[in-house]
Amino acid sequence: MDNWPLIALITPSYNQAAYLERTIRSVLEQNYPRLEFIIMDGGSTDGSVEIIRRYQSHLAHWTSAKDGGQSDAINQGFARSTGAVMTWLNSDDVLLPGALRHVGEAFAQHPDIHWLTGQPVNTDVHDHLRLFPLKVGYRRGLIQRGWYHGRGLGFIRQEGTFWRRSLWEQAGGLDAARRYTMDYDLWRRFARYADLVALDVPLAAFRVQPEQKTAALDRYYAEAGVSLPPWFRYLALPLRTLWTLAYWPFAPHLNVDG
Repeated sequence: MDNWPLIALITPSYNQAAYLERTIRSVLEQNYPRLEFIIMDGGSTDGSVEIIRRYQSHLAHWTSAKDGGQSDAINQGFARSTGAVMTWLNSDDVLLPGALRHVGEAFAQHPDIHWLTGQPVNTDVHDHLRLFPLKVGYRRGLIQRGWYHGRGLGFIRQEGTFWRRSLWEQAGGLDAARRYTMDYDLWRRFARYADLVALDVPLAAFRVQPEQKTAALDRYYAEAGVSLPPWFRYLALPLRTLWTLAYWPFAPHLNVDG
């Protein structure tokens, strides 16, 4: 435990009072001993600030002020942080129990790992989890080529992806001009320098809820520069399943004990 890294975790938020407290508690209930938790609120008017104030003694920093959008808020949060390992968690998603311990141990025990991710999990507005049956691994060259999206090989889940600060500095921060695909763009740049290692356990859950930005998928794909039509996902799904089954044994991955 003494050599576990300091983890800088940024939560950007704007008018997400319906889910924000569950996000905060999912982080704090990790009881991870070396956590730098920062909340960057964009000037919410829905009661979010009152929620944040209830937990401010557990935060390294928080602010509520107008910003330049989600990417700008995340960049500002990381600029205030010092943690050797970094991630952000959106204010409607949640960490799963034990996630930060798995991450801390993986980075402490494997200095060759520069970024890692957990297995994909969804949750709904009522906190019902939906786990996926197959273990998913990621090929570096295909990340660089931009194949990991919903009409291709599936998304690399931003929630549950962690990286070393040295990789962030190599690749550069988020492109503040991107509204929908800031993580997709960041992963492509990370893959220039290092393999993405998949843990065999889930670390966080993506909340499916009607007001999230990713509900506007046409805008996502336009910003990503993906020209495949929407129906292509139905063709891609069985091919993705076959790829997932075949590739996992060869993918950069790490089995987690306990």
